[in-house]
Amino acid sequence: MKMPLSLRVPTLGIVTGASRGIGRAIALQLAKRIGPSSSLYLTARSKQGLEETAHVISKEVNNNIDITCISSDLSNEKSATKLTDNLFGDLRKRKPDFSHAILVHNAATLGPLGKYSREVSDAGDIQNYCLLNITSPIVLTSLFLQLFGENSGLRKTVVQLTSRSGVLPQKTMHLYGMGKAARDMYFRVVALEEPQVKVMNFNPGFVNTEMFSGLQGSVDADFRASRIFLSEQSYFLKPEESAGAMLTAVEEDKFESGATVLSYDVMDIDITK
Repeated sequence: MKMPLSLRVPTLGIVTGASRGIGRAIALQLAKRIGPSSSLYLTARSKQGLEETAHVISKEVNNNIDITCISSDLSNEKSATKLTDNLFGDLRKRKPDFSHAILVHNAATLGPLGKYSREVSDAGDIQNYCLLNITSPIVLTSLFLQLFGENSGLRKTVVQLTSRSGVLPQKTMHLYGMGKAARDMYFRVVALEEPQVKVMNFNPGFVNTEMFSGLQGSVDADFRASRIFLSEQSYFLKPEESAGAMLTAVEEDKFESGATVLSYDVMDIDITK
């Protein structure tokens, strides 16, 4: 039997979209599990939200962890470039000594749910959506691999949060589903090309977040009703539950690199009942 891999080692953690919801929960749960002399880089649009996340971590985690918050709008090319320059410039300068480096792509947006596909025709809006949801994760991953990929003594993990919307068509989820499908395939290719890196497409399940509430902005009445139904089910998760499942999967290390891991499978919850 394969032994679990402990996260309680000096770790570099990078979490995008860490200002609220699942992103904040992932940052907190990761901080609780990693070892002393670790560093967390947290990114999101909201500077205030990031500072609140850092405060929660400092309050709840009694550990020697260095936290750096970088606010950036990943839908803006100049802002996204500034983020990557600051983040990886700092890492190159510091040349820190870690046992594990983990990059978590959580940042995402729903897109224009108030429109059906035939109404989505503004090229600028579509490009901005793709920049945040597709281009930015690709660039961050590339730079992460360039910096750490050849370090044979370093455990390397890349996690991206996916959704069944990437494989199941749903009305008004046009750009969101497209973005998730594109990301899923990109990270499956990364897994093939980079065997020294463990890659996970993590499906967090149905989670009580502001983003889930935002699904009520869909113009489609049937879709809105289905979201209300899901929010009333016993498998409607808290952010910390889903985040905990993700990190447990990373620790247990049972998944094939590039595979999709569902939170409910990790938690042994049957949502078909």
